[in-house]
Amino acid sequence: VFGQLFKTRMGDLSTDSYIVFLAIALWPWMMFADGVMRAMQSVQANAPLVKKVAFPHLLLVLAAVNSVFVVHLAGYLTVLLILAATGTTLYLAGLPSALLAIATLYLLAVGVGALLAALQTLLRDVEQVVAPALTMQFLTPVLYPVSIIPEAYRHWFELNPLTGVMQRLRDGLLLGATPQFADLLMLSAGLVVAIIGVSFFIRLSPYFEDFL
Repeated sequence: VFGQLFKTRMGDLSTDSYIVFLAIALWPWMMFADGVMRAMQSVQANAPLVKKVAFPHLLLVLAAVNSVFVVHLAGYLTVLLILAATGTTLYLAGLPSALLAIATLYLLAVGVGALLAALQTLLRDVEQVVAPALTMQFLTPVLYPVSIIPEAYRHWFELNPLTGVMQRLRDGLLLGATPQFADLLMLSAGLVVAIIGVSFFIRLSPYFEDFL
């Protein structure tokens, strides 16, 4: 469907090429989105445990994100192996760039997930806003390249922190791009988001039992 929908705007990308283009970024996007959703729901879903047992509540968020990333990484590896087996050229030299991008997604998922988990515990309606918002994949170059966006509006898309992550995934695996300073900047930004989200979560954590 998307191969036909975007075909007129994607130049020389054939339907088969588009499937490869899509597969490289779609699975990591699902990894991030699922990790955020599971983390956000983790405290409320384990309310009986939080009320009865004294333990660091952050473990619930980390367990949710870690389990999602482990499962999706296994699925992503399978997808990459299938692509390679069917003749797609994937560059091992670009693997470090791809791993840095995935590490950035992990840190972002932990930070955003922790912050939303605290808010969801206190407000309860946050989930109703976040679930539709995660359809922002249409505002992230997952289903299409940034090049099809008119230049007058392209800078707005580049403000999305996930835009650079998806581009580096594709550049690494499909073009063999090696790590650059920008990759470390993205990783550092992800670490900052993780620290902010976790700090916010820990600050509100003592009040969770009163709201569950």
